[in-house]
Amino acid sequence: MSRSLLNYLCSSVFICGSIFLCGCETAVEKGHNTALDSVDLLQMTDDMAMKLQADPNVQNEIRKRGALKVVVEPVRNQLTAEVLPRGPAEAFTGRVRSLLSKHAPDQYVWIMNRDAFYHLRSKELDFDLGPSPDAIDPEYALTATFSSLTNEDRARRSEYYLCVYELTDLSHRTVLWTDKYEVKKAVVKEFLD
Repeated sequence: MSRSLLNYLCSSVFICGSIFLCGCETAVEKGHNTALDSVDLLQMTDDMAMKLQADPNVQNEIRKRGALKVVVEPVRNQLTAEVLPRGPAEAFTGRVRSLLSKHAPDQYVWIMNRDAFYHLRSKELDFDLGPSPDAIDPEYALTATFSSLTNEDRARRSEYYLCVYELTDLSHRTVLWTDKYEVKKAVVKEFLD
């Protein structure tokens, strides 16, 4: 394990422990809405990047094959009561990619998503985008699926989120790694009005 990854893991454990010891206030106590927010973005992506990188199956695959060629797929949005626009949704996978690029740069090769490549190429930019997506085959895909359950009555609204991340071996169509982030948020109805 690299020294930068070890430092990152130690600081993450310290931060998580500090948050746990200080206590958490619920959305009802703070009067916030029930949507996923920047705190969720940071906690979720820190957690997923750390777990993916520490997974023994992933590390074994890196030892056998070298750096993994990974394409990041758009988030699958299966939320029930809210719309998570594409840009904010992609922040949840983009930040995992960024964290892994920073803390384990020699273990992953990030392949541009085919749709993103063609979108950029259509803009007639003045720089080379590199080889066509057809010339480089990713070996793995990092995906995230966001689902939710909403419960609302006259006095309260609550939202349960399940955000599942997967690293899939594309040649064998098997899941190499998967984990989840779960959170429940509640708010008193008067804050919604």
